[in-house]
Amino acid sequence: MSFPCTTRFAQTLRLIPLIAPCSRQQPNSTNALFTTSAGLRRDPKFATTVQALQETVHSNAGDVSNRQLFAQLQPDQKIMDKLDMLQLGREKQGRFVRKKWFRYEEPEVNLPHISFFAGAQTPKSFPEQSLPEVGFVGRSNVGKSSLINRLCGSAAARTSDKPGLTQQVNFYVAGRDFHLVDMPGYGFAYAKEEATLKWPSLIESCIRERKTLRRVMLLLDARHGIKANDREFMEMLDRTNTKFQIVLTKCDLVHRIDLAKRHRLIAMQTAKSRNCIPRVMMVSARSTAGLNELRKEILHTCTLGQKYLASHKKKEAIATADYLEQLKIYRETARPKKRRHSTPGTAASVEQSQKTWDAAHAKNPAFAIERELPLPRSRKREMTIFAAVAIVTWGLGSVIAFNYQRMTSTPVTAALFTARHNEQVLEELGGQLNFTSSFPWISGDISHLKGFVDVEFDVVGDKGVVGHLVLKSRRTGKQNGEWHTAEFYVRMPDGRKLDCNI
Repeated sequence: MSFPCTTRFAQTLRLIPLIAPCSRQQPNSTNALFTTSAGLRRDPKFATTVQALQETVHSNAGDVSNRQLFAQLQPDQKIMDKLDMLQLGREKQGRFVRKKWFRYEEPEVNLPHISFFAGAQTPKSFPEQSLPEVGFVGRSNVGKSSLINRLCGSAAARTSDKPGLTQQVNFYVAGRDFHLVDMPGYGFAYAKEEATLKWPSLIESCIRERKTLRRVMLLLDARHGIKANDREFMEMLDRTNTKFQIVLTKCDLVHRIDLAKRHRLIAMQTAKSRNCIPRVMMVSARSTAGLNELRKEILHTCTLGQKYLASHKKKEAIATADYLEQLKIYRETARPKKRRHSTPGTAASVEQSQKTWDAAHAKNPAFAIERELPLPRSRKREMTIFAAVAIVTWGLGSVIAFNYQRMTSTPVTAALFTARHNEQVLEELGGQLNFTSSFPWISGDISHLKGFVDVEFDVVGDKGVVGHLVLKSRRTGKQNGEWHTAEFYVRMPDGRKLDCNI
């Protein structure tokens, strides 16, 4: 049985076999990005996300999706406290969410200013090995260059929203102490296919040949975690006995509880590797949260902790102690929950919580203001009076301005039109009259039914003679009253008055 088909649709069907497939490479077992040794089977040290979820979450349901398994995953409470302390991840927003009146004043860690000094597109063009190096690598558009700029407070590394801007291995020198190596990303990129196919071998050559490379910072998107290309790259690092550490980027785009779950999941996936540093870093280049932790890690990796972090540990201990003290007050002063059905011991616990809250209020009077308690009655009265006066003043000003504009627009428009078409004025001043006063003097009564308007303009024509237009008009007291001209003339430089009539 045949169906009717239009000519355009038939042409489209003929062109379908001719369309070339997309150049985006999908990782699979047959087409590996990074080379493997001959006869060596892939090392199953790094579990997939699905395997880690199934091992962690013991679900009784038969068909459970990965998203449901991730939702059932319980985060580590210590990681949640750390994220809350460093302000990492998106906070929960709600009407009944209790706000904090304090925050962790983290002491700043500063790295030396960086500058670009070498770029290599082939292994032969690598610079000489002198200072310790820390490499940054990850999927395209994961934020490697942006993170390097934020770490050192510089704009030496080029950044872009499109993946694939970094197409070579860039070396940046930080003072005279260490180097930061920005490697191209693997995966999809807006670049030619010939160039993208060379990047994995270039990255692998840099990792294998650079003896001064102390550590590789593997950047992962906190929204997605470890993907197939990332797992394949970690296997290559493990085979070459290269120390690497996982850094989660774009943490400001993930909710705090989901970020804690992602941290636990990645820690489980990389637990069997001997070359992976067990501490998973979490940063946000946009909000600068977590950058100080990563700066300290880089300095310790390059054995520069004593030079840059001599007094930092003491400042950090003081700031942490202050934060924990405020956090203790915050938790102890929670308002008692009123339960609908009383249980044995409930009344006593509520009374004890109320006493603790009152004691904390007595110690810290500012605590009541920060917790948005009701303001005193006198203060409320002052704010109400101020708001009422402001509203009345704004309303009166609007009415006055509207009536004044209505009152003045009609006579002024009529005066200008009449002066432009008056034969005596055109004969004395010339054609194409120009009212040159940038701010004409206008006065009038603010009454709506009756009033007066006095207008003065400077008038210039083609002959270059400057005249002075004067208009004095009056309005009757009726609702639709007409304007009556009391005086309307153009005063010439010699004192003559050219009478005009509206």
